[in-house]
Amino acid sequence: MVTTDELTTTLTAKQPALLAAFKHIITQQHLAHAYLFAGMAGAGQHELAIWIAQRLFCHHVVADEPDGTCDECLRIANGQHPDIVTVAPAGQSIHVDQVRYLKAEFSKSAVEGNRKIFIISDAEKMTASAANSLLKFIEEPSGNVTAFLLTTNKQLMLPTIISRTQVIEFPPLRAGELQQLFEQAGIPPQQAQILRHLTNSVTQAQAWLVDDWLTTAVTQLWRWFSQVVKGDARSFVAVQTNLVSLGKDAAQQGVLLDLIASLFQDLLQVHFKVEAPNELSFGQYQEQLATMTATLQASQLVTATELALAAKRQLASNISFQNVLEGLTLQLWPIFQKNA
Repeated sequence: MVTTDELTTTLTAKQPALLAAFKHIITQQHLAHAYLFAGMAGAGQHELAIWIAQRLFCHHVVADEPDGTCDECLRIANGQHPDIVTVAPAGQSIHVDQVRYLKAEFSKSAVEGNRKIFIISDAEKMTASAANSLLKFIEEPSGNVTAFLLTTNKQLMLPTIISRTQVIEFPPLRAGELQQLFEQAGIPPQQAQILRHLTNSVTQAQAWLVDDWLTTAVTQLWRWFSQVVKGDARSFVAVQTNLVSLGKDAAQQGVLLDLIASLFQDLLQVHFKVEAPNELSFGQYQEQLATMTATLQASQLVTATELALAAKRQLASNISFQNVLEGLTLQLWPIFQKNA
């Protein structure tokens, strides 16, 4: 159980501006009926949603802070409050039956008071039918209801959901602070530099280091990337022989596609000389990236980066991981072959 003091300390460190903003919003009674909290994993979305719930239900608010010791605060912290409804993915997605449960809860009155809070984690994992079925309840809330949809991939959310919620962007932690946080947790500097572009969560970062998964992924991705940028046909073979086996589940597949996007973004940044090596995701390859850009044009790099960023959306559209990677490789060849 995370205490209210720990929540406040975490939010003060991670998102002080957002914490102050919601203190004001609640004091002025201007809370909206639906929010989309978007940002990297570990940026504080869940913590802020729980803090708001405690602040709204707390019996002994002091200086706009929940006291953390009353029965309401403790039950919320323990996940046992009947008027705080939470939903998280069952497996790889939030299914229609889970949304049916949400819809049923939306239509019910609060059990103990006159307010209900809904917290939907990984909201981008709602199936299209599940998200669509939730729309009218977001558009036409019944009673004193506030819903918090939490996401680490806003680009995967349906535009209709985004347009009907107040979107709150959670900025990533400052690079230097996050680098230090990861290194203090025992993560080597080079790996910390890569990971801080993927997550703000130490726990998640450490999970990707188990069995040297990240080290192997970076090595194999760099080999594939080097071949692609040279217009080398072996990069297509590398997809099946070296990359597909690294993505054992949807989470790992998503990270691999994020890393590919980071490689092309780094190449673009080096080309325009807008980032120092310690600001790149793959700073250890800064010299090689600089050599690559010498024969490339900005238009090539921009097109390649856009394709890399679009690959993750394809994965979310139920295209297989192997097909996404092979399709991306085939799209990138024509861009770079004239430089081969």
